[in-house]
Order: sequence, then structure tokens, then C-alpha cells
Amino acid sequence: MFTIRFNTVEFRPDMLVTLRSDVRGWENNIAGQYADDAWIFELSETDFPNGVNFKFVLENIYWSFGDNLYLQPAAGQVYQYTQPQVQFPPMQEVRVENPAIAQMFFQPNLSETEVHDVIVIGSGAGGGILADQLSDLGLDVLVLEAGSYLFPSHIANLPRQHQIGQFDKHVWGLWDEFQVTNYVNGAGSGYQGGQGFNLGGRSVFWGGLIPRMLSYEMDFWPQEIKWYLEDSGYQKAEDLMNRSPQLPSPYHQQAKRSLRRAEPDYNYFDAPLAVQYGNGNLGTIPVGMFSTADLLMESRLTNSPQGNQRLTVNLNHAVTNLVQDNGRITGVIAYDLIANKYRTYQANTVVLSAGTIESAKLAMLSNLNDASNKIGVGITDHPIFFAHFAIPVGSPFYSALDNSKIIFQHKDANSAPDAHPYNVVLELGADFNQGRYVDDDLLAAHLAARGDTMLCEIVFLLNSPLIETNNITQVGSSAAKPVVQMQPGAVSGALWNEMNDLKNRVIDSLGGVPLANAGIDLIQANLGGVAHEVGSLRMGTDPADSVVDTNLKFHSYENLYACDLSVFPTSPAANPTLTLAALAARLAEHLVTVI
Repeated sequence: MFTIRFNTVEFRPDMLVTLRSDVRGWENNIAGQYADDAWIFELSETDFPNGVNFKFVLENIYWSFGDNLYLQPAAGQVYQYTQPQVQFPPMQEVRVENPAIAQMFFQPNLSETEVHDVIVIGSGAGGGILADQLSDLGLDVLVLEAGSYLFPSHIANLPRQHQIGQFDKHVWGLWDEFQVTNYVNGAGSGYQGGQGFNLGGRSVFWGGLIPRMLSYEMDFWPQEIKWYLEDSGYQKAEDLMNRSPQLPSPYHQQAKRSLRRAEPDYNYFDAPLAVQYGNGNLGTIPVGMFSTADLLMESRLTNSPQGNQRLTVNLNHAVTNLVQDNGRITGVIAYDLIANKYRTYQANTVVLSAGTIESAKLAMLSNLNDASNKIGVGITDHPIFFAHFAIPVGSPFYSALDNSKIIFQHKDANSAPDAHPYNVVLELGADFNQGRYVDDDLLAAHLAARGDTMLCEIVFLLNSPLIETNNITQVGSSAAKPVVQMQPGAVSGALWNEMNDLKNRVIDSLGGVPLANAGIDLIQANLGGVAHEVGSLRMGTDPADSVVDTNLKFHSYENLYACDLSVFPTSPAANPTLTLAALAARLAEHLVTVI
């Protein structure tokens, strides 16, 4: 016998390391055991008379970098490998974790014979709100979430990853560490987004801004949806996500008054945020920024009809296919990543809420009927431009500790290409806007490093039609990543000049200056960088030109719906989460009447 020993404390038994070799076949794992801070593989030299080429494999997915390792083993020898010698690619797939909290409070329902009222695929903003609303309305709901229990709350409600003294959007600053890129870009594609495979999806990582769409942004939306949003839908969503707004500070009011005087062609509003600061006179603890991880976990923790009695969340269940028969979905096939087996679940109604890319991928994997040929077509992220700047101590708008977040829109904005079709978000003192410092020493260090300046940002978010040449394609099985072909929308020189001039005037009126060692030019944000991509399962009234109807039901199916950003028929200037929350509430009300 001989021994191969991989010495590692990074890849302990919560992750699996195996060997694969040319002798045993590169597709077959050679198992080992973890002991004494090492993965140990005991093998017989007689099985490898001519030597062996091998590699270490992490989680059955990630092959160690570099050339194959080679041994001509000898009996009794121990061959040592260390972490510097064995490097794996960064983990960019769904995390498979089953911690004690998940086992205790998110016990799965693994019955393949039970017929649920509704299966919701995905637990993000659309799916999480929908599932909670449906269970509160008396329906039996099963949520299938590919990811694990990652955080119990929005990361804004948890300790932050501060960058001392720097401009930092740390309200969602852990996104880079936990996003997944379960797609590949086609030739020339510029998409740089990420996906959230975890309880709560990307609702755990977002900025919390929830403006309403203006009337012009809904010019190409179905009229009944526009009427619903303006009549009651937005109010319902705001009640759910933003129940007790914070009172504006004198500094904030001063900034708004100054902007109104300097730029009278715009309307100015307190930036609406999905943050619950308190419950009036009840004396309850503020709950912070909204996420569906909070929403679903609170329900699962509470034994009541409005809590866990009608709501089940199966974590680590990656849906791979929808079973269909004669215009109905009769089963949902999911791969149980904990048990490593496929399971088929049943429901009267199925809702795709896996996100703009994943929902389209599932539709294509399932070969869904689509008279419009629009599944996966038109994925669009509206253009976004931003500039960072500082307000120095000499400005009348300087304050060491105050902050302000204002949204403004041109009074004559409309859907014409150059008719001011944008929202402007201005943040003064951005490091304290939604900031959280638990350790006073960290706050003191940040203030000292920042010096006598306020860190500020101005952002332009544009309204955009869907871009028909953008698309998602799926070739191969569910293990294959979809291919995204995506380019940004066009912005005319006149519109860019208008935004740039407005940026300069606003910064000048505030006494702003460039940050140290930085410019003050408008920079275009990465395509998909703030997770606003929409449109891959667009909504509409005409089955020849849309995938789902105004009730979000697939035109070709009796019991299949979609509820995520994929259904948006345009990419609005307004951040999309409030609109999605309103659509989820509307779909819940509809499903109760038809199931």
C-alpha cells in the first residue's frame, strides 16, 4: 500500500476532495478520508504498475489547476501535497450547505406523491413574496430553492465589510463574495451580472431603493397592469416593504430646497427605501432592510396558519425540468443537492421565480411551447451612469455626520429617446446613508481616513425598451451554463450631454470636488452590475409577441406562471424591485381565485 496525502485546513470535510486518475477513469472518483488536517488516500501500488496520472477534485466540480500530477508509487511510501501545490478555481457554483439552522427550521417536504396547491421555484424578491402571500391566503405552498441557507437577513442588517476611508456602497458590499456566475457570455457579449443562489436570492444583496415607475415608463406595459400599479399595487408593495419611513433630517431638507432653486425643471423626492425603522408606539425593534430571507424565515419560525403551517421551503433543490402533458405542468423535477438524487414534485400550479436568466433557462430546458419565439429573447439592462465626488469642509453643504438621499425626475420626461427618460439619485454622505457601524473604533478610523470631506455620488438610471438582439440560449443539459448575448441600450450624444451637464451643475451647486486621485466624469456602470436585467419571459396581451399574459401565466399553459424580472416588457428607469413586489402580490390574489 502507499498513501497520497493532501495537507489542507481550507478544504475540510464540509467540502469533498476526491482523486481522479487515468487508470481508474477520469470520470470516476477515488474516495479518501479526512484526518489529521489532511485528505488521505490509501491505495495499492499493484493497481498502478505503470504509474498514475491524477488530479484532485473539489466538490465533484473543480479540478485542481495545472498539469496532471504523476506518481510511480512504491509500497509503504507517503506522498505529500500541500495547499500551495494544489490550487482550485474559485467556487462559482451553487453552494451546498446544510447547517443546523437549516435542518431545524427549513425541514424539507420530500414527498413525491403529495400534490401541493402551488410550487414556487426560487425564493428571491418575486418568489419569496409570492410564496408568503399565497400561504397567508390559505394555499399550500412548496418553495424549491437551489441555494442554501446563507444569511438569515439582508446583509445591511448584519456587520459590514467596511473599506475604511473609501467611497463604498457597503450596504450590499458582500455581493462580490457570494454572487454566482451560472452563465457564459457569447462572443462580444458585455454582461457582467451575477446570480444569487441562496435563501432570499438577490433580495439579500440589494440597495433597498424602491421608486415607483412614472406613467411614461409604463407606456409599453399592458394597460391593466399600469392601472393596477397606479391604483393600489404600488401602495400594497410599499406597505409590505417600507412600513415606517424615516423622518427627513434638516440637512436633507436643506439639500432638497437648494436643488429645487438650482434646477427648477425637476421634481425632487425623498428617496423611498425598503427599510423599516420602527413600529410607531409599539416599542418594537426596527427590522432594517427588507429581504425575503427575513420574510420566509419569520414565517418558518412561527407555528400558525400565517406562519409555517402552509409554507415549506426545500433548500438545495435545483430544478432541472418541468414535466408537461397536454398544456399542463404535471411535475417539477429537482436535483436534491444534499441527497444527490432527482425528485419529482407535484402541484396544481407552478411558478417560475428563478430570475431573468434561470427562469428562461428552465423554460428552454423544458422545451416549453412558445408561439411568440420570445423565450430568452430581449434580455435588457437599462444604461446606468454615475460619478463619485466629494464635498469639502468649506462648502455650505458639508457636514461631518449628516447624509441625504434624493431622487429627482424631469418634469417633462417621457418615453421618447431624448425626452429626459431617466431618474437621478443623489447621495450626500453616502458612507452614512444606510450605514451601520457596530465598532466605534472602526467608525473613528473611517472618519480619520476620510478627512474633512463628504463622500457623495450621483447616478442616472435610464428607461429602455427591450433590445431584441439580446438573448439567452441553452444548449445541452441542466449542467450546461446558458449563453448570454447582451449589449447595452444606445444613448444618444445629446442625452449623454444633457446628463453630464446636469451632473456638473449639481456638483458645482453643492461645492463638490473630485475625490482624491480620481476624476469626476460620468462612468457607465457594468451591464448587469446592479441586477436590473429584465425581459427574457416578457409580459403582454398578444400570444404572438409575448411569453406570459397580464396574469403572468404562460400563454401556452393552463397552470404555469412566472414571477420575477423576466416578465418586464421594458427596463424602466425606476429600480425594479417595488414593481416586482406589486406584481407578486397581484399574482397571489389571482391564484387564490383560480386554484
